[in-house]
Amino acid sequence: MRLYHCVLVTAALVVAGAPSAHSLDMSKVTCRAFVASGHDNMAAMIMWLCGYHSGKLGVITATDTAEIRGYGGRLGRYCKEHLDTSVIGASEQILSEKDHGI
Repeated sequence: MRLYHCVLVTAALVVAGAPSAHSLDMSKVTCRAFVASGHDNMAAMIMWLCGYHSGKLGVITATDTAEIRGYGGRLGRYCKEHLDTSVIGASEQILSEKDHGI
């Protein structure tokens, strides 16, 4: 339940802080952009990715901050080694390698 609230708050902050004339197509965000975006933006993207994967699976798989931090750490390491990969592709790759989801 905490993750659900975190995702909603993150989404609300992103929407409220984003200019209405701009949008972000997450399918086109590369690992290079993810790594260069800074801690706060990386955290927001990690939360978005958690929600994205939960939506694809139909269940909320990450339940505590330790799991999310572990996922974020794996994603960061993978992205630093594969800068031209899409962040969604990188996320799917590390989740398939772990085979346990987020």
